[in-house]
Amino acid sequence: MTTTDTTDPTDSDRSTAETDDTRAGDSRRSFLKTGALAAGGLALGASSTDIGAAQNAQQALVYAYEYHPATNFRVEDELPAATTVRLLRLPGGNTVPEISQPDDYNGYVIRYEMGNPRAAISTFLFTRRNLQRDQRYRLSASAQVFSSELNVLGATFRRRN
Repeated sequence: MTTTDTTDPTDSDRSTAETDDTRAGDSRRSFLKTGALAAGGLALGASSTDIGAAQNAQQALVYAYEYHPATNFRVEDELPAATTVRLLRLPGGNTVPEISQPDDYNGYVIRYEMGNPRAAISTFLFTRRNLQRDQRYRLSASAQVFSSELNVLGATFRRRN
């Protein structure tokens, strides 16, 4: 009696092919998971960098006609407190709604670094922070109107090395 093999030779090929497809599918899923994790980590790193940058940014007030976006400046000197208060009040001595306590601010004479140091522009900058004389900073590229009555803009700045 002869026995005949009833298994189809293509069954083993199908089995091998299914195993290969399963491995390839697992490999693709693994690759996609790894890619998604890497992208998530990258996004998290980028957002923490933005948070760190935002935390280093300091708020300042500058006169609208003397605001130069994205420009470096050097602190030349600090204004006396009485002068700062006078500059942050209206001509009659009244305060504006945006600045109820002008004595909370420190005033500084700053000099923009825009090329020729002999023709540099000097102006006032106000902040609630203490700045160091001769230290360099950089104003943000954008500003918002802080007080239209005083013609003052609100901007951020960061310390430069």
